[in-house]
Amino acid sequence: GCMLNGKLYPFGLIERTEDCYRCSCGRTQMECCSLFHTPVGYDKEKCKVVFNKKRCDYDVVQKKDPSKECIVYSRV
Repeated sequence: GCMLNGKLYPFGLIERTEDCYRCSCGRTQMECCSLFHTPVGYDKEKCKVVFNKKRCDYDVVQKKDPSKECIVYSRV
């Protein structure tokens, strides 16, 4: 298998790791890509970014009231 962040994964396709990556584990290497996109276009003065591990994505919420979401204009 393959080791990633101290956890052993089996050979083959891993749909989702604990850290929100999709990986392919081979005998000589492991290739991974993220399942999330980082928000870059939002009101940085009024809003903050919080990682939601359950959804494997970032939530952009108001600093004063984190129960309210902010508009995100772009992600990378």
